[in-house]
Amino acid sequence: MTSVLDVSDSQAQPNPQELWLQYWEANVTRQRAVQGQEDVSQWRAGGRATIANPNKEDGTWWQANGIKMLDNWVNFRNAENNLELWVTPQGIPAIELIFNIDLDGVMVKGALDRLMVLPSGELVVLDIKTGARTPSSDFQLGIYAVAMEATFGVRPKFGTYWDARKGGITELVSLDKWTRESVSEIVGMFDKARRAGIFLPNFDHCKMCNFKNDCKYQNGDK
Repeated sequence: MTSVLDVSDSQAQPNPQELWLQYWEANVTRQRAVQGQEDVSQWRAGGRATIANPNKEDGTWWQANGIKMLDNWVNFRNAENNLELWVTPQGIPAIELIFNIDLDGVMVKGALDRLMVLPSGELVVLDIKTGARTPSSDFQLGIYAVAMEATFGVRPKFGTYWDARKGGITELVSLDKWTRESVSEIVGMFDKARRAGIFLPNFDHCKMCNFKNDCKYQNGDK
């Protein structure tokens, strides 16, 4: 989904319907080669089963709804929202900016969806979400702020999530509290738990977990 949204930021802005079909077919071809499955509907089944979507959000659902999300992005970028795409000192548009930083001995690699800039010059981390829920925490945005400062020498002041289903952003939040020290501390705890084989279950997300059928906390000894 993100790769399709990337192209909508280009100045040419091709027809969204044609763009979606182009990238959909390209990804279908690639995934068929990787997964060896011809039936698109069997590839992914996220979300919850409903009367309208008994097979959850499978490939067929995404084929029908993905174009709507793309339209939402194009409309958002064309609207008057005071957010413009930032450009790096090297002249690269801030689209999926890749970073690889060392946080007190823990290497963190990732890619920031968008870095935007306000008329005031303040930078805004924008993370694209296509799921039914947006995160309740801004920790992910804080990681991106630290990563941008380490990689490009600029410190984003604010962060926001863009909801692909609603076509809008969440309220801008200050990322000042997420210093390199505070982010490094939490990342360090994650790494210690990983090395020790400690993976605590998050019971608030059991319905969305792909491993719930194999989880002893859900199915006991089964």
